[in-house]
Amino acid sequence: MQDELLLEEELQDEEMYPTVEGEGIGRFYRRMLIKILLIWGILLLLSFEYYLLEEKQILSHPVEAFVEETELAVHFLMAGATAKLRPVTSFAELKPLVIRAGRLMGISPHQGILDARLTDAGRVLIWTAADEKGRQHTITGFIGEDGSVSLDIQTTYWGVDAKIKDTSRELYLAASCFGKVTATRLEVEGTVVCQRNDNPEKWVQQWRLRDLEVTRMGSAVRLRGVTSDLATRRGQEVPFTLSFVPTGETRGRLTLSVGT
Repeated sequence: MQDELLLEEELQDEEMYPTVEGEGIGRFYRRMLIKILLIWGILLLLSFEYYLLEEKQILSHPVEAFVEETELAVHFLMAGATAKLRPVTSFAELKPLVIRAGRLMGISPHQGILDARLTDAGRVLIWTAADEKGRQHTITGFIGEDGSVSLDIQTTYWGVDAKIKDTSRELYLAASCFGKVTATRLEVEGTVVCQRNDNPEKWVQQWRLRDLEVTRMGSAVRLRGVTSDLATRRGQEVPFTLSFVPTGETRGRLTLSVGT
C-alpha cells in the first residue's frame, strides 16, 4: 500500500513538473541562438547605416553635401532624368507612357496642358502640370526621325524646403520604370554669404577637377569643368557649371548645375 502511494506521488510530480528531454532542450537552444543572431545582425546593419550617413556621408547626395558645406540657402531646385523607351511610332502610342510618367510623379491626368508638336527632329509630346506639393513637372515624350524614342521627366520647385536627394532619387526611379536612364541633371540656386574679397574658386578647390574654365564678367564669376566629386556613382565624372553673382556687400546668388 505504501509503495502504491509513493508511485502515485511520483506520477503527480511528473505531471506538475514535466521532464524536458535532451532533444527538446537542443531545439530550444537552437531557436534562441537564431533569434540572438538575427537581433545582432539587425543592430549591426542599423549601426553601419548610421555610420555611413553620419560619419562618411556615402549615402548622401553630393550636391546636398555641397549645399551644407557652403551654407547655401536654396530657393530653387530643378531635377531631370531621361530614359530610352521601347520603339513607338505615333502620338497615340506615346501618350499613355507620358500620362503614366506624370501619374508616377503625383499628377492627375486631368491637370495641366498636353501639347503635341511636329518638328524637324521628330514628334514631341509635352505634358506640363503641377502636383499637390507645389512642384512643377514637365513630361516630354520624343520620337526621333531616326527611330529613337525617349522620355524626359523634369521637376522644378521654388521654396526653402527643396529636398535634393529625395527629388533626384524619385525622378531616377520613375524614369527607370520605362527603360534605361541615359542622362540626369540637377540644378540648385540660392543665396550664400560671401565677402567682397573672397574668391568663389574656394568652393571647388578640394574637388578632383578636370578641364576647369573660369570666366569673369565684372564681379560675377562662372566656373565650368568636370569632376567626380559631384557624381552619384563612384568612378564617374560629371560636368558642372557654378556661377556666382554678388547681390550685396556680404551676400550673393549662387547657381550650381550638374549633368550626366
